[in-house]
Amino acid sequence: MLAAFRCMIAMLFERGSLISIMNILKTLLASNPTEGPKLISHIVILLLLAISVYITILVVNHRKRHAKPLSDRLYDGIFLFTLIDLLPEPIYLKDDKGIILICNEALQNFLHLKKEDIIGKSVFEILPSEDAKTCAEKEKPLFDPKETDCVTYESVRIINGKKHYVIERKRAISDHKGEILGIIGIIIDITELKQVQEKLIAEENRLKLALEIGSIAYMELDMKTNEIYISDTLLQLLGYESTVYLGSLDKFVNLIHPDDREHFISGLYACLARNAIFVLQFRIKKPNDEYIWLEWKARPIEKDFDSGEPAKIAAVMVDITGYKSKVLRQEQIISDLYSIATTDSLTGALVRWAGEAYIKRILDKTNNGGLNQEPGCPFSLIMIDLDNFKLINDTYGHLMGDAILSKIGEVIKKSLRKNDIFVRWGGDEFMIFCQNSIDQTIPMAERLKHIIEEAFFLEAISPTVSIGLTHANPGESLDEIFKRADEALYKAKKEGKNRICIVR
Repeated sequence: MLAAFRCMIAMLFERGSLISIMNILKTLLASNPTEGPKLISHIVILLLLAISVYITILVVNHRKRHAKPLSDRLYDGIFLFTLIDLLPEPIYLKDDKGIILICNEALQNFLHLKKEDIIGKSVFEILPSEDAKTCAEKEKPLFDPKETDCVTYESVRIINGKKHYVIERKRAISDHKGEILGIIGIIIDITELKQVQEKLIAEENRLKLALEIGSIAYMELDMKTNEIYISDTLLQLLGYESTVYLGSLDKFVNLIHPDDREHFISGLYACLARNAIFVLQFRIKKPNDEYIWLEWKARPIEKDFDSGEPAKIAAVMVDITGYKSKVLRQEQIISDLYSIATTDSLTGALVRWAGEAYIKRILDKTNNGGLNQEPGCPFSLIMIDLDNFKLINDTYGHLMGDAILSKIGEVIKKSLRKNDIFVRWGGDEFMIFCQNSIDQTIPMAERLKHIIEEAFFLEAISPTVSIGLTHANPGESLDEIFKRADEALYKAKKEGKNRICIVR
């Protein structure tokens, strides 16, 4: 129908068609002066009606395209759905009315419900009343962008009569106008962690009792001689039959994981300096080369007669391997999800919102005298735009265009310095925030331009880049710095591309 109306309108506005219609109208008037005007008025009304219907259909279709409900948009992302379903932690998505649109298999297993019993319902139809109220109350701030876009809290859920301790993390989803479309949430069941914590508390109580009766994983360190006394219980815990590998501080430290040794030594001296109980967690190697996690609680117990300085340290140890494994797994899940959300999969650069947030934090800290630097310390900004990218896409296709962007991302990342921040600003445009002066950054910009040109060569098109460069003035915001960098990039494009322009 829309196509028919479109054809009709197109025909009306073709020059030849208009002339033909005018000739027909003249003939009608000439042949029938009485009825001709009526007939013409009817034809005009029909034409106006056709135009109105056509415009109405266009407006409706435009609104449908730009006001697509969240649930419809989501079904465009089959890959995302598959990924979410593979994650081991319960995940769900609600619309702005609190109706659950998506849930993964982990959530179904956690709630002991089928998918059809979850999708299309609110928490008040799924959870006990008090749990649902808590859930709704915690989500309120997410619907006010001025408050926060993310909440994390612990709660207790009763599922099938069993108590579950959980951490819930929720984030608001908004459109380009900032209007809230819904909420995505992840549930981390920490019941086992809580049980481990309770066991640790019970273990501490048992250790106190063991201290009284003399059977405990216990050690004493003589700071003068570096000799260590190891209890039989500690030997059994670590799996050694004698103190050959544990008889001195040096030997004990050598068994500690290389990544934890400095932490242990600094903690040891902090314990001496504070003359109080000090707690450390570190990994130590067993005879089978397996590492276990120990929680080490120590305090000075004797002072040197001459100097008055602590001379001996007593410590008790608990195996917390299970607890740490759970914690590290949860941290890894959160880290992986954050990485997925903040990294551009094609180029490896930060996505724009993540890059902006990171840079703004640095600028805020610096302008307030943080980062151990004077306020307004030198920063510079490089804007990079691929020349003739549309021509590359049109000539070689979007797959080749993506391959070029991916290669450029790889080349730039290899050239970055330690503190440089690499962001895909949009399309074929990249930004590098450098924590150096503009004079220190110019050689880097020239090097980037050269290595991108040398990275690949196409038969008809050799990809080149235009680069805009500027510096940050004390107290400036990212928007102010970016505006000048964008001016520099525009200047480079205007002057013929494949060049570097600087706006100070």
